[in-house]
Amino acid sequence: MKHSTILLTALCGLAAASSIHAQTAAPVTPPPKVIQIYREVIKPGHGPAHTKTEAGWPAAFAKANWPSHYIALTSASGPSEAWFISGWESYAAYENDGKAIEKNISLQTELDRLSAADGDHVANMISMFATYREDLSYRAPVSIPEMRYFMLTTYRVKPGRGTDFVAARKIVQAAHEKANMDEHWAMYQVTSGAAAGTYLLMLPMKSMAALDAAQEMHGKAFEDAMGEENQKKVADLMNASVDSSTAVLFAMSPKMSYPPKEWIAADAYWAPKAERAATAADKSAKLPAKQKN
Repeated sequence: MKHSTILLTALCGLAAASSIHAQTAAPVTPPPKVIQIYREVIKPGHGPAHTKTEAGWPAAFAKANWPSHYIALTSASGPSEAWFISGWESYAAYENDGKAIEKNISLQTELDRLSAADGDHVANMISMFATYREDLSYRAPVSIPEMRYFMLTTYRVKPGRGTDFVAARKIVQAAHEKANMDEHWAMYQVTSGAAAGTYLLMLPMKSMAALDAAQEMHGKAFEDAMGEENQKKVADLMNASVDSSTAVLFAMSPKMSYPPKEWIAADAYWAPKAERAATAADKSAKLPAKQKN
């Protein structure tokens, strides 16, 4: 069963300038203690068909009025992949949700059908669990419904060098605090589904303009806050502890996501296509005739 783990709370993020108009205040919550990531590598040329099949999952959960949720991301750089992320307060909560789905025969039957159909478009599937590292995160709570992208950096730390990696990251955090930098991230440590020592740094963004802002933000002011001695120390610690790191830009995919109703109320971007069309039609009907032309 694919999405047996589905209780999404706001993850974490990098706040960036963007003009997003919400109907109600978007929720801001701390990152969940546990996340499950279901990673799919999409076959070449199967992107649109895969998206269409995946849209069946949120439709099935909505029909069952399922209480837990997830978001979907698609890679904007690197290999063609889709990541499905769900958040939990504990591993027990994840297990209980899976048991509840199994007891719902009609829902389970539809999910099994969708799983079989999804196999036609997917070259590989990987499931991972990770726990939140608050000590390695920076001003993590943000409003995820307002975000449109994730920059996700994967660090693979060498065996026995975790202490050095943590020390380097804490120096970076301290420099951010000293400079009072307006960015936010959450760090997760993978507990299963990947090599030991795998960390995920997750930075949600409102727009790609955040990438431009980040370059300026990490210029001289940040370097001054870090100081030459700490810059060298961080470089040495990271070189000694990190085997490899990979940064991939992901775009949010409302079509493949099953967001909470509060998200849809906060931003129509998350509403199902039919609901968005109905809302647009309703707004149009309320405009004076000359404004419709």
